Amino acid sequence: MKNSELLKEVLDAALQQVVTGKGMERHGGEDLLNQPWRWISDAAGEGFLLGQALKKTQEAARMPSDRFERELLGAIAYLGFAILKRRLDQPGNSKTIFITSPPSS
Repeated sequence: MKNSELLKEVLDAALQQVVTGKGMERHGGEDLLNQPWRWISDAAGEGFLLGQALKKTQEAARMPSDRFERELLGAIAYLGFAILKRRLDQPGNSKTIFITSPPSS
């Protein structure tokens, strides 16, 4: 296995946590761009996403190994959301979706 594949395994695990793990538990397969991270970051800015990653990183430092990894995978996901938000919000991006408030129930 190449060294780069070791990192790919970690990044893949973060994605799986979002789409099949904790993300699925909390958001039930809802489209990624319609999940709370998107409308909250539209309202509060990308600092919300970076803050969530920082919070998870800080909390992970006090956890046993199994929970340590789960928290850090969540932090990686929030950093990915920050990158995604920045890309989606670029002027002229046809994939931009503007959600300014939570979906009505």
